[in-house]
This record gives sequence, C-alpha cells and structure tokens, in this order.
Amino acid sequence: MSVPSLSTEKAKEEPVLRYTAEILPYHDIEFEHAVRDLADIGFSEINLWSSASPLGHHVNPGDDPHEILRVLEKYRMRPCGLTVYGKNQQEILERVEFAKELGIDTVIFDCEANYTDFVSSFLPPIVEAGARNGVRIAVENHLTVPFSATFESGGNEDRRWDEGVDTLAQIKRLVRDIDDPYLGVCVAPPHLWVMQETLTEVISFLAERKRLYYYYVWDIDRDYRHGVDGLNFGPGEKQLPRPDGTLDHRVLLSALDRVGYTGPVSLKCHGTAGWSLERIGAELRASDAYVRACLPAD
Repeated sequence: MSVPSLSTEKAKEEPVLRYTAEILPYHDIEFEHAVRDLADIGFSEINLWSSASPLGHHVNPGDDPHEILRVLEKYRMRPCGLTVYGKNQQEILERVEFAKELGIDTVIFDCEANYTDFVSSFLPPIVEAGARNGVRIAVENHLTVPFSATFESGGNEDRRWDEGVDTLAQIKRLVRDIDDPYLGVCVAPPHLWVMQETLTEVISFLAERKRLYYYYVWDIDRDYRHGVDGLNFGPGEKQLPRPDGTLDHRVLLSALDRVGYTGPVSLKCHGTAGWSLERIGAELRASDAYVRACLPAD
C-alpha cells in the first residue's frame, strides 16, 4: 500500500507525536464508513480491531487483506496497529500472521491468563511468532478482571485473577521476565488511574527501556466506583478526552514528547454500542479538537 508523503513545509506544522485513531468507537458501523469518517476528521493512521464481540471486530483472518488495504488507501489511511482482545492463543497467533499481511507492525492485547501462566506458556509462542513476522507484541496494562461479553456494564470485579499486568510493579516484572525486543507495553491510562499509578512514571520507565510500543489517548468517568465498576469506565462520551475530564492529557502528551516517544498516541473509547455514525462522529470531533490543542508543538 502506498502511503502519502507530507511536504517538508506541512511536516513542520505537524505535532511531533503520531496522533492516530482507533476504529473501536465505530462499534456497529460498516468498515469503510468508519474509515471515511476518521479520514474526514483528519486522521491518516488507524488502529484496526479484530477482537471478540462486543469489542471491535471490523477485520479478521480470512478477510481479503487487499480489500482492506484498498479501502484504507482510498481514504489515504495506513494501519498502525491491530488490537485482538478476548482471543485464545491460537487465535492471536493467526492475527499476528494477519497483521503481517496488512503491513501492521504491532499487535495489542491484554494479559489473557493469570500472570504465571501468561508468561510461562501463553505469551512466549506469540512473541516468537512476532519476531518471525516482524510484528511487535504490545501487552496492555489491564485490570485483571476476566473478559466477558457484558464487560461494559461492569461485573466480574470479584473474579479478578491473583496477578496480571495492571500496576507499574507488574509492568516491570513483565519486561524483566520476557526481555525480548519484540515484547513491549501498550499504555492504557484509565487502567493505571484505577490502580492509582502515576502515568508519567510508567511512561518514563518504559521509554527508558525501549518497551513503550503504543499509547491510548483515553479517559475515565469521574463517577467510576473503585472495587465496584470493574471494566465499566463510564459511557463513551465520558471516556473520550475532554477539557472537563478526569485526566489532564496535555500533561500526559507532554511527557510522551519529552521521552522522545514516536509511536502512536491513539484516540480511544468504549461505550458506543448502538450509537449512530452521526453521534460517534460528533463526539469524536469534539474530543479530537481538545486533544489536538493538547499536542506539543514541534
């Protein structure tokens, strides 16, 4: 797929950080319509999702990669990641191969098993497959609440695994236990906020070790109830970054800029099931305006 090049003059006007978008909010919207709307907002890179329902699953193994790339090229888009939550080991291995076919260099998922099983048997074959295919594996710092089809309404909080990858200490352990250049971390701010971690400390630790592979620009409802709401981070509009949100994204994006991070910083939210294309577009455009104002200038 050809990627449009920016002129030198335009490149100087663009922020240093690679500001990208998730297809995820376009929950029930057809793939091409979602791509077209994101391009209209002003994005040139998009993270595709191939996850378990009800999460985004706009593209999947078995789909024609040439058709997916044709749609992206039509709207001058390129894929910057593939997120594959709620999948077993074999399904993730298939999606590593699929990412290679799409020219994607990073596959993202969370800790899909109790930590000891995750690092001993679940993750190593996936990292090896990533190395063979030139695809990095980014593990999201994610609450250890087991995935379910009803996660957006909370629940399963009382069924947490003993250990996962949801704190800075556990992130440090992960990159120590599997010290491989094809394994890194996708930073998810709401999960760290729930765990009362300092996000800028996590960013610095991972950047120093070249293990910061992906970053979600994502917020959380101020009314979140610790120990009760689990993975329910609020309605979609409360998860999108905004001036009156929970997190100061200007601080976080500046921290990413200071450490020299050059990977995607990707606009994300859950909680949009049943929304119309018009509503999704309106909410994303409002959030996008705020985020662009927070991006450090070159």
